[in-house]
Amino acid sequence: MGDRLPSRRCPLPWLALLVLMGLEMLRCEHPDCRDRREDPSCLDSLVAMPPESGCEGALGCRLHFLGPEEQAPPEEVRETPQEPQQEFKQTLKQAGGDGSAKQQSTRSKNVGDRLAVAEAGLLALSARLQRLQDESRLNLSRVEERLNSLVVLLLGILSGCELPCNESVLRLSLLESRRFKTLETKEELQLGLKGVRPVGTPVESSEKSDRSFPRDCAEIHKQGIRENGIYTIQPIPQKQPFEAYCDMTTDGGGWTVFQRRQDGSVDFNRTWQEYKHGFGSLHGEHWLGNENLHSLTRVGQHVLRIELEDWYGVKRHAVYKKFKVASEQNKYRLTSREYQGNAGNALSYSRNYNHDHKHFTTADSDNDNYQTGNCGTYYGAGWWFDSCLAANLNGKYHKGRYIGLTDGIYWGTWYILTDKGTKQKYSFKKVEMKTRILHP
Repeated sequence: MGDRLPSRRCPLPWLALLVLMGLEMLRCEHPDCRDRREDPSCLDSLVAMPPESGCEGALGCRLHFLGPEEQAPPEEVRETPQEPQQEFKQTLKQAGGDGSAKQQSTRSKNVGDRLAVAEAGLLALSARLQRLQDESRLNLSRVEERLNSLVVLLLGILSGCELPCNESVLRLSLLESRRFKTLETKEELQLGLKGVRPVGTPVESSEKSDRSFPRDCAEIHKQGIRENGIYTIQPIPQKQPFEAYCDMTTDGGGWTVFQRRQDGSVDFNRTWQEYKHGFGSLHGEHWLGNENLHSLTRVGQHVLRIELEDWYGVKRHAVYKKFKVASEQNKYRLTSREYQGNAGNALSYSRNYNHDHKHFTTADSDNDNYQTGNCGTYYGAGWWFDSCLAANLNGKYHKGRYIGLTDGIYWGTWYILTDKGTKQKYSFKKVEMKTRILHP
């Protein structure tokens, strides 16, 4: 920054001030600055520090030059001895005479011209800065308008509004695994890529009382989305949204997948809290979480679809038209009734092996009907055990045949369960459990 204007208590003679400013101008006319007038190091020499008062606006303080006729010094300053100044004037007069006075006038005129050029440059700089500031405001306004339009469009997609948008916009907003993070105001949203998040992790939202996301995968399917993938859903407006894998192609689409087994990469022998909140990866093997299951099935009638595939490539399915998972207070009790399909009704196999209306059990929370032990500990899984099982899709992942305890992925009505000759048992290669609302 440039030098500050002299204080009124210690004024410099106007001629000395002009000389100082002329030297400052000479510094700005240095060859290094002549061709780089917009360089910050050169512009600093043209800017004066603002005075203590009398400035209005961002560019209201300009450089002022005080001539001898503009302002008289205060009384206390005039009474101050001025011996150095008097000796300086006398020396100039004796040494130069009339010629010196003329030379001094020429020098003053040159300095004045340079100061005028400097002031003109400063005014031009101020005007340029003002233009840049105006252009910045205009560009910012245009960006805000575009962002607001995009936000309105995407919110319309998520809320089910019928807006003119094409498939590419839908894929950009939902199918490419992108999510919204709602900020403190409704007009500003921050868009970020979805990473690999723990299953069941809530998506942050500041508007807990209003639904900001689709209720489930079926609602997303109604909006015309037909691509399988990970989406953000919010079954209950008062609770935070979470991410789930949506099957948009099987049997009409709109299925929210809550369990998947495919390669044995995830251990399903977990605690009560882990089954409550979910575990695994939505891209692979996972359990969505009992709490999320309760939120999904709490209101309306829901359908359960189970898909099974063995190591011979045989695929079958079981559908239950009445499916519900109760709250934690009711130990996530299962409701699975009105069976349809070709895999057999293993969830209601017999009177003593009936998983319908049974509580959820894990190794650290025994809620089954087995009086002398814990089925979760015995079979190494969390499930709706009876005493103990005719089905257990959360069992250990055995690659085909295995021997010993029937602790694999088990479905008691499958066409082949054991080899009577070798006593070997069979576990499944792939299992998927998913749900969809039937009636709102």
